[in-house]
Amino acid sequence: MRNPLFISYFSSGHGLLGCALLLSVGMASAGENSAFSEGAYLDEMPVVLSVSRLSQRVDEAPAAVTIIDRQMIKESGVWDLAEVFRLVPGMVVSYHSTRAYTMDNTVSYHGLSDPYARSMQVLVDGRSVYSPLFGGVLWGDIPVALDDIERIEVIRGPNAASYGANSFMGVVNIITRHSSETQGKFVSLTTGRNREEGVARYGGRNGDLTYRITAGVRNDKGEDPTIVNALSTQGGWDKNKFDDRKVQLFTLRGDYRVNATDELEFQFGYNGGDRQEGDAGTTHPFWKRADNHFEQLHWRRALEEGGELSVQYYHGYESSYGTDTDGATSTNMDVIAQRHDLEVQHTFSPSKSTRMVWGGSMRYDAVYAPYYLRNSVTKVPAIDTKPFHLGRLFGNLEWRAHPDLVFNLGAMLEENSFTGTDITPRVAANWHFLPGHTLRVSNSKATRTPTNYEKVLADPYLTLGVVKQKLRPERVDSTEIGYLGKFSNLNVDFRVFRDEFSDLIVENGTSVGQGNLNPGNAAVKGFETQLQWQVGPHTRLVYGFSHSLVSSLNQATITYTDAVPTSIQSMMLTHRFDHRWSTSLMGYQVGAAHFPETDSGPQDNRMYFVDSHQRWDARLAYAFQAGTTRGELALVVQNLADARYFEFRHDNQPPGRSAWLNLKLDL
Repeated sequence: MRNPLFISYFSSGHGLLGCALLLSVGMASAGENSAFSEGAYLDEMPVVLSVSRLSQRVDEAPAAVTIIDRQMIKESGVWDLAEVFRLVPGMVVSYHSTRAYTMDNTVSYHGLSDPYARSMQVLVDGRSVYSPLFGGVLWGDIPVALDDIERIEVIRGPNAASYGANSFMGVVNIITRHSSETQGKFVSLTTGRNREEGVARYGGRNGDLTYRITAGVRNDKGEDPTIVNALSTQGGWDKNKFDDRKVQLFTLRGDYRVNATDELEFQFGYNGGDRQEGDAGTTHPFWKRADNHFEQLHWRRALEEGGELSVQYYHGYESSYGTDTDGATSTNMDVIAQRHDLEVQHTFSPSKSTRMVWGGSMRYDAVYAPYYLRNSVTKVPAIDTKPFHLGRLFGNLEWRAHPDLVFNLGAMLEENSFTGTDITPRVAANWHFLPGHTLRVSNSKATRTPTNYEKVLADPYLTLGVVKQKLRPERVDSTEIGYLGKFSNLNVDFRVFRDEFSDLIVENGTSVGQGNLNPGNAAVKGFETQLQWQVGPHTRLVYGFSHSLVSSLNQATITYTDAVPTSIQSMMLTHRFDHRWSTSLMGYQVGAAHFPETDSGPQDNRMYFVDSHQRWDARLAYAFQAGTTRGELALVVQNLADARYFEFRHDNQPPGRSAWLNLKLDL
């Protein structure tokens, strides 16, 4: 039985002491630095683009946000894109935790999640990559190279007012680099334990057109076949999943300056290859072919006084093909999911003290998956595609009522073919009560629309009269108080929150037997902090801490009360020795948890916990120049202590100590 008040600093009990020490040192430095001024503070304050769809200083945004820039991505040494979110306060990242359809990472905010993490919206340049079939994100199938990412903005908390349903617990917006910033030739080569990768990029210009072409290949052998120190040798609990994959990547981006006010952006991306799928209890891996691509067209027109009119269309295609053969039985495991989305957005200033963005969008999803979308009662496979229609109207208003007081009001009106019409509002106030110090208070509501899989699972029970009420969207009512402060070289982001969840969907027979498809409820309350300390001219420390507690009636045998780790911590310490040598050290700690709907554990213990675990990573890099070629050679070691722990389930053990070399060349 874990102690809900137990907070550790990488198992040493000094996490809060470390925070207090950093805060006291920063405050002392602030007192000694008489040159600190409001003007200097405003010059250094980063700007975010995603929270309200308006470009805003981070201390005037209506929600907590974490910014991960490309320097942080490089210095973290991550292999998978999903791993970079370990640096975000409150984020739970599990390595290859899904057990079917795709062997991929799970990324969830606070952890109240199944393996597909359906409660978070993820965008790439404004394009949703939320999967239509199971929901969540297929992180390994996103057509984007790490070196092409400019920054990632992570909105910590519901944000349906800006991005609609499925922006339920948070939003991730991955922003790639403009093609004009990636001119010339670039090569990245990686080799090491169980992984190899090669990426090549070329950027060019033709008059007012700039473009970038990126291609890559990756061989990833995934988890170790056998679990070290397994809790049980029976029932497959001593075996990891089959999760090898071979990935080919190709992306194209073009940016064309039509005239002084108009710009046209075009993107195409492909990610595909052969990959394994297989549970711990299977005797052989199931290989399938995955092919995913997208096309995106975005037109922008600059208007007077900083306004903008934009139109964006994208088409996404997600597919995998394979036949799973077990003896004389063959099962068609094909999946084809397509999305068409058209969005119009207008930004303008109604008055000197206000700015507004409003717009609308239409979306059409179609999914073909005969095995996964079979009738839940008769088990008859689906033949036709399952369509989903969505229409949206949204608006966000920023009102500067006083130079030191900013209000943000926003709402999204949505109508979809699964659950009908919903309105999700948000109201927030940001008060700059002292230079460099801001207090934020906000309340927002959000929904999560059932996925195609959940809808098909529920419909037969409604038709048979087992349940009387249609499947409803999940709901959350979120309230937070936030503080942002700057003490000389220390930036502090502190947030206290309470999230009230209701109508949570449960996919087991208990809820159906009770005549309810939405029986779940939970309240999550806690606090989190994010500290960035410029220790010296060449040394920086980034630290994140989250403490959460859950209360719930635990209907339908789902134990929500244990589904959020009490404490989650991360740190990243970087140091540059000189113009050539640099290093970074990363540490991660996640408290014990029992995630919803993870079935059983060893010896069929349905109330098992995945124990608290920690990991240390390191990176050492050497920069050099030979003629006009600039390069960097880096050694990355993940899991320095070779810790053998579990993430999400007891049959999901990440690799032990792994090391690889990465060579980057700007030619």
